[in-house]
Amino acid sequence: MHASPTPPDQFEQMFAEMDTPESKLKFEEDHPFLREVIYAGLTDLNTGFDSPLIGHFPPTDFLTVIDRCESMLVRVIGIEVFTTDVEPPSRVEMLEVEISPEDGYEWARRLVRRYQGKPDITICATFGVP
Repeated sequence: MHASPTPPDQFEQMFAEMDTPESKLKFEEDHPFLREVIYAGLTDLNTGFDSPLIGHFPPTDFLTVIDRCESMLVRVIGIEVFTTDVEPPSRVEMLEVEISPEDGYEWARRLVRRYQGKPDITICATFGVP
């Protein structure tokens, strides 16, 4: 398992900020835009192993997500990579998490390209919708 060098206290702060009523409301408000615009026409691999509000995509489709985000100025805040090649009772296993280490979208493309062509990979992200 490979994870970004984000310190644990930074993760705790990020999750605490995401767990406020305001953050939850913003996430729910952004959901239709993500579904109808950013994810349009792509195959969502989330078969119930994550919240229905979170889209999971194969690497090739996720590169399309990144391109759409860039053209619409939607920030990619962090990316999570999972494998679905796990033994029951688990349905997925986290392989990597990366929180935006730099501005722009190239960091996200580099991360996703590492998983292109590999079977059983699903990728999701946290976004900053303007």
